[in-house]
Amino acid sequence: MSRRQIEVRIYTAFANRRLFAHSNGEVETKTVDVFRTRRLFLYSSLVTAKRLIEAASNWADLMILHSGLSMASYSWQKYNIPCVPFFHSNQYDPSLFGAMRPLVGAYTFPLKALDSKCVRSIPIAFVNSQTLRDQIRTYTGDGKLIIVPLGVDVDRFRPKWSDEGFVLMAGRLHPTNNFELGLAAAINFPFKIVIAGIQEKKFLWYYQHLQRIVKTSDKLSDRVEFLGPNEEELTALIQNCSVFLSPRRYNYLGLAALEAMACGKPVIAYDADEVSGYLPIVKCGDQLSRWHEALETLMADRRLRDKIGRESRQFIQERHTWKRTVDALLDATEKMCKDKFSNNWEGEMMIA
Repeated sequence: MSRRQIEVRIYTAFANRRLFAHSNGEVETKTVDVFRTRRLFLYSSLVTAKRLIEAASNWADLMILHSGLSMASYSWQKYNIPCVPFFHSNQYDPSLFGAMRPLVGAYTFPLKALDSKCVRSIPIAFVNSQTLRDQIRTYTGDGKLIIVPLGVDVDRFRPKWSDEGFVLMAGRLHPTNNFELGLAAAINFPFKIVIAGIQEKKFLWYYQHLQRIVKTSDKLSDRVEFLGPNEEELTALIQNCSVFLSPRRYNYLGLAALEAMACGKPVIAYDADEVSGYLPIVKCGDQLSRWHEALETLMADRRLRDKIGRESRQFIQERHTWKRTVDALLDATEKMCKDKFSNNWEGEMMIA
């Protein structure tokens, strides 16, 4: 957006400066001091979102909200500023709640009601895939949910056609990524496994869980490495791995898998049924035997890895670039913003 002369700021309660190394000053980040608690975190995110909206309201013409999504209607009502919630995952997935799973229905009911009321009261909301849109609609009902596909910086994530013989899993150290399945698939092979992840305090238990799996296995303890790379290091890991594993239990590809594909790497994934036509990944679902077979086949055949990698790179360039993402986002918001800012749309919009 900033390259299109649209001024952009990120308002956040927490900024990991290592994640903004490539912004080159194009996007200003404002860190807003907000009290946060691990307990009832889904509900505390509403307080955080409200505070961020208040801070951005003095500056922005349009807001895109990435957490505490039901607070989007607050921006419209309080400040008359369009605010579009962006759903990136199904935060009510019972598998995310561990020991609290039996209480999920009661715990999340009020928040689901708020989300539903919000989506029905505002013009549009964003989702990152067809599958996620279907999931969100089960509790929001009516509402205009627009698919904005995830985009990859193809200038940064590009192939170097290096292959150093290790398997990589990357992303947040979060239960949605289901790294246990990847470890189980690779347990009987001799090659190195790297888990490159971002640790979060509220999901420290999951990182410790993965470490216990590795430490208690004679077959994994000396082959698995946990890393917390910065941007440059993560890019290098992806460019140099042989195969990328994406065992997250969703029917759409996450950003980490798309970045690996942009780097020309073959991806073994849980599923990705929301994309029509040919998709150059290996889908294995819950079947551990299929994960094992796919990994064995790919690690034994470098030519096959190279072939799938080149098809993966082409797929990303055609469907999942930053340009396509921004085009979809701006196309969806243009009419809404023209109605509100009829004389100041071209080059004047400010987005928080």
